[in-house]
Amino acid sequence: MTKRLFAGVLLSSLVLCAHAQGTGPLAIEDRSAARSMADAASGEKPRSAPAMSEDGLIMLMQQQQQFEEQVQMLQGQIEELRHELQVMKDAERERYLDLDTRINSLAEQGVAEQSEGGEGAAPADPEADKQAYNAAKDNLVARDFDAAAEAFEGYLKDFPNGQYRGHAHFWLGQVYSNQKTPQNDKAMEQFQAVVDDYPDHSKAPSSLYTLAVMQARSGKVSEAKINLHKLIKQYPDSSKVSQAKSLLDQLNG
Repeated sequence: MTKRLFAGVLLSSLVLCAHAQGTGPLAIEDRSAARSMADAASGEKPRSAPAMSEDGLIMLMQQQQQFEEQVQMLQGQIEELRHELQVMKDAERERYLDLDTRINSLAEQGVAEQSEGGEGAAPADPEADKQAYNAAKDNLVARDFDAAAEAFEGYLKDFPNGQYRGHAHFWLGQVYSNQKTPQNDKAMEQFQAVVDDYPDHSKAPSSLYTLAVMQARSGKVSEAKINLHKLIKQYPDSSKVSQAKSLLDQLNG
């Protein structure tokens, strides 16, 4: 036993000396290997590796905290995007519901429109005037907006004294703003035409309110406020007055 122990110690010493002479100070791995050989030769148990330093542990904890903060930030961004998407969906749904209501109302207006008449001078051919307007209106009821736009444009061009021009301008404005690719500038022009050319028309208050809404959305807040005040003053009995006041409060808030 003594001879074996002596031989092990001697072998370890020779290895250490050889490394010191040939390569300088031993690397950590070499030292560990030499220590293991010495332990094996002497019959001792291998020594365990040193525990992680406090600085290394602190660094790992800091990295974990950074990762958790990044995950929380990404989750917050996802929630914001979800909220914005829901707001857009709600606005789109409200817009189409409003259009549906208007279209359903339009389908029931035939008799009322005929009784109004007199929006301008009598057309040369009242029956052709009526048929052209009804054809355009049918496209709108069928939600064929492109065909409706073309038909209303044709009506306004072909019947400069048509008895339904006020309605045609209003519905053409609705069509432009509800096309797959909305043409908001053209829509506002049509609503403005109703307000300017047919101030006593049944669609004048709705045209004025819709015009103000579109102006506010496009950043023309001062113009929108002017039209809302005009609506409240000129059409105090209109059902749009309460909506106009509510929108004014929002724009002033």
